[in-house]
Amino acid sequence: MLRTSGLDMSDTVTPEMVDDFIIDAAWAIRSTHHSVLQSSPGAAIFGRDMLFDIPYLADWKAIGKRRQSAVDQNTHHENKGRADFDYAIGQKVTIRKDGVLRKAENKNIGPYVITQVFTNGTVRIQRGSVSERINIRRIDPYFSAA
Repeated sequence: MLRTSGLDMSDTVTPEMVDDFIIDAAWAIRSTHHSVLQSSPGAAIFGRDMLFDIPYLADWKAIGKRRQSAVDQNTHHENKGRADFDYAIGQKVTIRKDGVLRKAENKNIGPYVITQVFTNGTVRIQRGSVSERINIRRIDPYFSAA
């Protein structure tokens, strides 16, 4: 929004120009249709449509159900490629590196030892002198070559 407003390439920017931009950006965000809300955020909060003078009554229970459904769909999508594996204390794991990796770069770092297993899908690993809690989506079991 800032790039298309012309403020980023302007030679001089006054506080009034910035204030106008912020007001316009806030209105655009509040009036954009949201897929979970099935309305605009402004209509849900203020009780009126942001474009037309129409009252809007938000059904927060239905919105909560749609949001939970979206979360469940995302979780299912993320987990459908995972192999079911039970991690145990003392087992070695590797951590997947984040970001863009070069072709020949190893995608995992480690191995690290699991010191604690939690029921919410996280484990505690020992990384040198640091004990870190990490999600099982970011780790892979380590199998030694020997």
